[in-house]
Amino acid sequence: MALAGAGLVIISLVPASGDPGGGSTPPPAVSAAATDDPAAYGRALFQAKGCNGCHTHSDVNPGSGIAVGPELSSRSYDPGFLRSWLKDPAAVRPGTQMPNLRLSAAEIEALIAFLVSESS
Repeated sequence: MALAGAGLVIISLVPASGDPGGGSTPPPAVSAAATDDPAAYGRALFQAKGCNGCHTHSDVNPGSGIAVGPELSSRSYDPGFLRSWLKDPAAVRPGTQMPNLRLSAAEIEALIAFLVSESS
């Protein structure tokens, strides 16, 4: 389920099928939002995929005090590095605490758009 309003896209973590492990393909309404604004889709994925459980970002959870992973809003990112990292973190840095979220190519591109966006 996805809701759009006031520039915010909210993604349900449980697919319409009710299967919480339903893969990484977002519902059609979310896919449509991704083509309109990849950074907004990436912001929604940042929350839906649980990134905000380990990382802070000023556009999502400012001042949350989370300290598992690095703060992500004040960094400069190389999209090529992010692509590799988000595809398979352990292949880039063996032993990392970052889990492989099994993101689709579209999800990776949306997260990159969010992390390198001007509002970040």
